[in-house]
Amino acid sequence: MKTLIFLLLASFWGLDLPTLSTNTPLKEDTLATEGTHFRDLSFDEALAAARAEGKLLFVDCYTTWCGPCKNMAEKVFPQKAAGDYFNPRFVCVKYDMEQGEGVELAKRWEVHAYPTFLIIRPDASIQHRIVGGGDLEGFIARTEKGLNPETNLEAQKRRYAEGNMDNRQLLSYWQTLAEAADPDENKVYEELIGKLSNQEKTQAAYWDIYHSEACQIGTPVWQFMLAHLPELRANNGTEKVDNFLTSNYQDKLELYILGYYDEKTVPFETLARDIPTLGVAQQDYLNQMLELADLVYYKKVKELAKLIKKGMPDMTLEELQTYAFSFRGMAWGLAEGETLPKGYAKAGKQLAELALTRMEGQADSLSARDFELYNLILSGFMTEDDPALYARMANQIEKALPRLPEDKAKKMLQYTLEDYKKMMNKKQ
Repeated sequence: MKTLIFLLLASFWGLDLPTLSTNTPLKEDTLATEGTHFRDLSFDEALAAARAEGKLLFVDCYTTWCGPCKNMAEKVFPQKAAGDYFNPRFVCVKYDMEQGEGVELAKRWEVHAYPTFLIIRPDASIQHRIVGGGDLEGFIARTEKGLNPETNLEAQKRRYAEGNMDNRQLLSYWQTLAEAADPDENKVYEELIGKLSNQEKTQAAYWDIYHSEACQIGTPVWQFMLAHLPELRANNGTEKVDNFLTSNYQDKLELYILGYYDEKTVPFETLARDIPTLGVAQQDYLNQMLELADLVYYKKVKELAKLIKKGMPDMTLEELQTYAFSFRGMAWGLAEGETLPKGYAKAGKQLAELALTRMEGQADSLSARDFELYNLILSGFMTEDDPALYARMANQIEKALPRLPEDKAKKMLQYTLEDYKKMMNKKQ
């Protein structure tokens, strides 16, 4: 089960994105000496500069709260390779879509997702649109598509309206719409699926049809994929197909393990039906995840508590935390009007006591981060306030604080200690 927990943690905590303070300005005249040169120009001034220099306009539409916007601004555009590519080809500008001129430009260009990047001609017409950031190499490839007179968004829209696209061109058009978050994406996708033969749907040239929001587990296109896995593996490579399947089923199982599912989530019965039949390289891993998700979804308190108790002595803190969150997932996954099964609170308290006993035995060697992990573990197991358990936790933190280094982790732990004392006082 250790491999399962390691991979689950890597995936779950990988969802954390760096946040951007609303006080951090993104608009700079030059982000880096050798990187992309964003000029401090109004839109009309930028158009005039593009006409004078015989260039296109590259516009970065961002907001201050957008993590991917910050990533592009701080890590991608400042690279020398970015400057080498963008500076000779474009007059580059960027506008905050929620301040100043950006507010009206957002309405004019119908910008609703961030970051959005526009390639604009000197006459102010939009030639291409890209939504979302990424690494520099991939982003340049997407930008190149917008420079090509055959593949830019405007050219493909025009060709589609003329009605003379073959299947390959229709695929390219759908991909361009998807990259632009264009509302016509789903319509063109359905048209493409309807035109492709069963043989074409298994070919490498059309593998991307399975990377669509319209292709979800349980949909007809997904079921076609499952029914033709041998052909797909032969044509696209077993590793690629297996990794794709594993990633998708893992994402859905995590929702059930952590109790984050709702009526829009793929039904658990569908996952339980599909997963044992996949035959992927990661089959054992998925089977273990399915087993854990089954315990949480069907509220098998005794079985899950027994599993945790048995494994706790050998678990890392991160593993124990994941199991604590899966235990909490039983409560978080309750449907409206549904109640927790008998014995849930009692089992949770027993697990919390076992975790505290383990912590007390290790306390002299625990770091501030370790104590915070134990704090999260207790929050996963405990359903009711318990002053006695709070006192045990607070006691160990107070003993440890004098030996811990002065850093942010220690300050956070001091706040945690204050919270425990407040909860203890509240219950007295």
